[in-house]
Amino acid sequence: MKKFFKFVGTVAALSAAVAGGIALYRKFFAPEEDFSDLDDDFDDEFDDEDLDDEAPAGERGYVSLNKTAEEVKEKAEDAAKTVKEAAAEVKETVADAAEEVKETVTE
Repeated sequence: MKKFFKFVGTVAALSAAVAGGIALYRKFFAPEEDFSDLDDDFDDEFDDEDLDDEAPAGERGYVSLNKTAEEVKEKAEDAAKTVKEAAAEVKETVADAAEEVKETVTE
């Protein structure tokens, strides 16, 4: 056990030394990176196109987020039905697999 902790400690010390060396190199010797050209990456090439095709703000339609209790109840019943069907399929699959294992063990 003593050798294991000695190995882990050595690996940790070497890792710290390498990380420190990399940090010092990047701080003192590596050239500073120029990020001024990154602005070009975010320019929208299609910014001015198809502005006339959009509908004016007054003609837009909105979707109501209010659900009635009946709609919510129907969705919940559909979800429950789906879960029951999936459970039945899983039960059948497990039963088939158990039967195959039983047959394999018997042989």
